[in-house]
Amino acid sequence: IHKPGVYFKSTDGHTGIWDFNLRRYNPHLISTIIKHGGCIIVDSTRKGKRVPDALSKTIPIWCATINNAVRKCALKNQAAQVNRGYADSAAATGQSSKEQDESSTSNTAAEETAITTKDESEAETAAEAALLIPALNGDSWDTRYHSLPSLISRSEHVQIADKIEGFAEKLMRFTDMTPLTTKLLKPIRPIWLTPQSFLLRHDLPDYSQCAFLPVICLSASRVVQDGMEERDGYLYVQGSGDDEEMWSKGLNPELFWENEEYLLEEGISASECEKRAVEVVREAKRKLMEKSKHRQEQLQEKKKSSGAGGREDYLGYNMEGRVHFTPSMELCSEIKPSSIWIGNNASGRIPDCWDAGFDMVINCGAEIRRHPLCEFNSIEEEARCHITVLGGVGQGGAQATLCVLQKHQWSAIDGEPAAMTDAEQLQAFPARKDDEKDYYYLHLPIAEGKKGQHQLLEMVPMAIKAVHQIFAANKGDIISQEMRKPRILVHCQQGMDRSVGISLALLVSCFDEATGAYCGTGGGDGSAKATTTASKEMIQRRLFQIMSHRLAARPSRATLKMVNTFFMSPTDLPPAKYKS
Repeated sequence: IHKPGVYFKSTDGHTGIWDFNLRRYNPHLISTIIKHGGCIIVDSTRKGKRVPDALSKTIPIWCATINNAVRKCALKNQAAQVNRGYADSAAATGQSSKEQDESSTSNTAAEETAITTKDESEAETAAEAALLIPALNGDSWDTRYHSLPSLISRSEHVQIADKIEGFAEKLMRFTDMTPLTTKLLKPIRPIWLTPQSFLLRHDLPDYSQCAFLPVICLSASRVVQDGMEERDGYLYVQGSGDDEEMWSKGLNPELFWENEEYLLEEGISASECEKRAVEVVREAKRKLMEKSKHRQEQLQEKKKSSGAGGREDYLGYNMEGRVHFTPSMELCSEIKPSSIWIGNNASGRIPDCWDAGFDMVINCGAEIRRHPLCEFNSIEEEARCHITVLGGVGQGGAQATLCVLQKHQWSAIDGEPAAMTDAEQLQAFPARKDDEKDYYYLHLPIAEGKKGQHQLLEMVPMAIKAVHQIFAANKGDIISQEMRKPRILVHCQQGMDRSVGISLALLVSCFDEATGAYCGTGGGDGSAKATTTASKEMIQRRLFQIMSHRLAARPSRATLKMVNTFFMSPTDLPPAKYKS
């Protein structure tokens, strides 16, 4: 079972609005298909249908688009290589033009021989290339759109097929398909199975002998009358397992089967069952946090006992210490080639995030509890001088704040800061050291959902301003070349929406698209609107970059609209409809 699964929506296959959505490109699925020689995608659907639209239309569109894009890219690269060969040949011919004029007769014969030899050489080269790049072989590389005749009418099939080439062109504008031309050795093709299927039920074929890599679209929903059916010990409701985020309370298959008897104990009510599900999820999260904390403590002890020095200690991590923050859906993901990482609430816990190698943490959640050291208070601000108010209007009128700390400062009161009074914390808080590295914590109080839309718009300049500050501070740092590219973690509660919006704005305004290097266009005052030229296509490309690396990213339409408004609207920011 591949985690975190795939992200396809049935709306991309709805009649008349067929689309290949770049936000649902699912590049990790292609890697899985290549590695295992195919895959099985499971989904369910409501009563009255055998196969959900995501399986019957969206995924077949995806398969045909990938096949077409890979072949187009292979042909494009081949044509470019041939053109380079012609250019080299023309240059060589120009150098020997004087000799050709002196012996025209013999030269004509030589040209004819050369042309014949060249044609034979090109034919051999094309044959060799087809072996290395199967997509070049038009006879075996299937680019057709395949659909299920019992569900898709001939008219709809033709209309979708006519759009595939355009979808492939769109995909190629946003990503380089060249690596897939040598890795994807067969085209991919959908195959459908349902509980009513009788073919291949007991005699599955050997797909390794097929001319394609199968994407088996498995519908888990059995069609029953009225959508419900009494069964031994339970009531089967067709499609009840769909959209599990709406009813599962955070349960996943592993947690469910581990606690099956407790959750489904005989005689308990539906409300009690839900209560127990919440309890199981809460306990699982607590254990995960304890395990993570214990792992970090072990790594810290190992680092102290080894006495390692140099760049790793200066950065606050070693290679083993980064295990906790691997690019995964559960914690955080690196948006290569930039310095941005996107994560969830667990990945931004202080001081673990700094110990793991991050130099700046941007917390985009108004509801997320911060470390006491990063909480803004006017008295503490005056005494400690490590928190700066950047401005903006977030949830409840809160403003963006930037906290700058050094390791010896948080270490001095780390452990039980909540048990200390304000006076005790102030007394225990050490002064800054000029020769020690700074760590940054930016809090953007953005509410979740609709209330946070305009708050996000107001907080984008604050994020750009803070990122400019950390790069400006490290510009003259000669301690380590690595420090010229600080690692920045942007997180919200789940790492799906608000953090994606802020990260998208930072990528567009602060980082070079090709190299990922900081380009400094944000400006010290955060005035990215005035200094950054951004087109809708450029913003889409950077969003595609995020979606290719952060599998959990699910930015809402409202969030993307606010980012587009920030960069492309010629007017001032719209008034915040939701201030609290």
